[in-house]
Amino acid sequence: MGRKRIVSEEIHNFNFEKLSKNASHPRERLRFLAFAHIKDGKSNIEISKMLKVNRMTITDWLKKFNIEGVKGLKEKSGRGAHRKLPESEEEAFKKAVLELQDKKTGGRIKGRDILQLMEEKFSVKCTLQSVYNTLHRVELVWVSGRSKHPKVDFEAQEAFKKTSSK
Repeated sequence: MGRKRIVSEEIHNFNFEKLSKNASHPRERLRFLAFAHIKDGKSNIEISKMLKVNRMTITDWLKKFNIEGVKGLKEKSGRGAHRKLPESEEEAFKKAVLELQDKKTGGRIKGRDILQLMEEKFSVKCTLQSVYNTLHRVELVWVSGRSKHPKVDFEAQEAFKKTSSK
């Protein structure tokens, strides 16, 4: 039979089936579905078999619901890796990268150059992949053609194109 489970009376104030259908996150949907079954009087073991989750997970969800209410079942933000460069500094970073590109004579800047810039100017120590992710976030990802030599003569190139045989 198992232990008697303690459930807040607040459980009767919600339509968990409807909440599960409207939930955008799959984990949230699963939690609401579990609570629909709890409301129907099913045991934690029955629910865990139906939803293919550990019975202790359902117990944890019940504890959260009893403490925080339905907010305790919602998906919380903050999972995953945090940004290396704070959002407040992204605009300054974008300007610094563009300035670095303008100052470079001949060729273009590389990821290693930007990595060094991040370490020196923004005190951010990260990997090259984090540099590329940050560039993408500030919309500075580009693919360019061959770099231009600083002593290039465009007029001579155009004259050559006109006189050369195809």
